[in-house]
Amino acid sequence: MDSTHIYAKTLSQLGDTLVKMTSPEWDNLLQSASAAERQAAARLMIQTQHARLALGNAVLQDIADQLKQNEAGLSAGIDALEGTLAALSSVTQVLNSVASVLTIVGRIVSLV
Repeated sequence: MDSTHIYAKTLSQLGDTLVKMTSPEWDNLLQSASAAERQAAARLMIQTQHARLALGNAVLQDIADQLKQNEAGLSAGIDALEGTLAALSSVTQVLNSVASVLTIVGRIVSLV
């Protein structure tokens, strides 16, 4: 897969994640979550938005090598995230999947 495709797929998934994390289904799932899980969800939603903006503002030419180096991790993380978001069966699973993808994106662009 070329860098452009990895970049587009990652940006798209971050956007889709934000949409899902603002959906009524996610809100219903959060209602039964602990206070710590709700706080973690809020933090990860903000971090996801930040990652999406940082990646979207990055110059593809500057991050192409890092995208290729992290291609396997990004693909696996995105696939796992898509599955957990589709199922929405566990807040913890979704949060772990989101955190995993954000860790990889953080290796590509600075999220500080």
